Amino acid sequence: MENNNAKGKRVADLSKGLLLKNLGIKIAALLLATVLWGIVLTVQNPNRIKVLSKVPVSFALGGEADLLARDLVVRGNPLKELGGVSVRVSTPITTYMELNAEHLAASVSLNSVISPGVWMLPINATVSARLVNTWVEREGINPDKIAVEIDTLMKKTVPVEAFYEGTLPAGYWADTAELSALKVDIRGPKQDVERATKAICKIQMNNRTQSYNDAVNVTLLDSEGEEISSNYFLGSLPAVTVRMAVYSKKTVPVDVIGSLLGADNLPTNYRLYAASSTPALLDIVGDSEVLKGIDKLMLTGLDVAGKREPVHGKLAILLPEGVSVLGSNGEAEVYVDIREKNSRKVFEAVPIDATGLERGLKARISDEITTISVEGRITLVDSLERNDVHAYVDLKNLKEGTYNLPVGVRLGDEQKTEELTFIRSVAQVTVILERA
Repeated sequence: MENNNAKGKRVADLSKGLLLKNLGIKIAALLLATVLWGIVLTVQNPNRIKVLSKVPVSFALGGEADLLARDLVVRGNPLKELGGVSVRVSTPITTYMELNAEHLAASVSLNSVISPGVWMLPINATVSARLVNTWVEREGINPDKIAVEIDTLMKKTVPVEAFYEGTLPAGYWADTAELSALKVDIRGPKQDVERATKAICKIQMNNRTQSYNDAVNVTLLDSEGEEISSNYFLGSLPAVTVRMAVYSKKTVPVDVIGSLLGADNLPTNYRLYAASSTPALLDIVGDSEVLKGIDKLMLTGLDVAGKREPVHGKLAILLPEGVSVLGSNGEAEVYVDIREKNSRKVFEAVPIDATGLERGLKARISDEITTISVEGRITLVDSLERNDVHAYVDLKNLKEGTYNLPVGVRLGDEQKTEELTFIRSVAQVTVILERA
């Protein structure tokens, strides 16, 4: 056992000695061999395969223009949807690290397209001439074909209108947007152009407190109001300049009383009972600083001096400079209620008469007198005499029995009875009818 261990130790020592002996020379030899191998590779410069991903693809130069000249057009953006291809490239080892997708040109030729439809077209790729001995491997493009939809080129004019998105903050108002164009021309595949029925300019209203003046690219809509992607049309969709004034808004009352002239010069015993306008409140817009100083609006003066009856008419609204009123033609309908003053008279111990009593009957009334208070226009009340005031119960067509009946009142003629108001102390009486 000891002999085996000794032998193993001698072998290990011998190997170690061989490895470490002349170590510097051995390292130098290894470095020299590496350099020589590099020189050989540089001189020989063999090719290696490199796969480049997401190489962008374009249509061959002049292809789309040639289609348009023949009234044909590519529908959609198939190359963008493709997202690029992967290409296997053979390149010398000296340019292997340098080679990238920018050194490749992948393209699709449209020369074979002659009519509308879906065409499967090959994808070709070439390498920059700057890279010597570099080429695309045979069948080295993946995918190597692409489906391209071709349609007839169509032109169309569609109307343009403003489309408001959201609402302005409280306290602001926007005027109707003005568009620099009410129609735009569009071009593209026939099936997409035919779908377009109108164009809209989207105007964002949320949080807007300033006027709008900007160029807006139109959005195309179909007959159902659905948006049509701009990818289906040639070039960028037209832009329309949109101008829209935005102002502060405030609601204020109309000061009708303050707009009257001669209200303190009415005839004797006449007074102004009420004055109103339609509308009573007005929404005004303008600069915020100007609106802060406005708490009501006046009207052109209405002269009511000497008037004995209600007055109504249209008056112009007086607006400070730079202020406009919404929802109005600049006028307000005014009604001024001018009436004679009221007066009151009290007539006491007015007999309650029985009227319409049937022959052969007699009546016993629970209350024989009442007090009547009369109120109304001074001229009517003042003309009312004691003998004009009558209280009664109507017994017409009543037979023997006991009845609870209302007390009626007559005040002179029919006009006074209808126009004047009265209160009687006895509103109802009990009447007993019996044989006389």
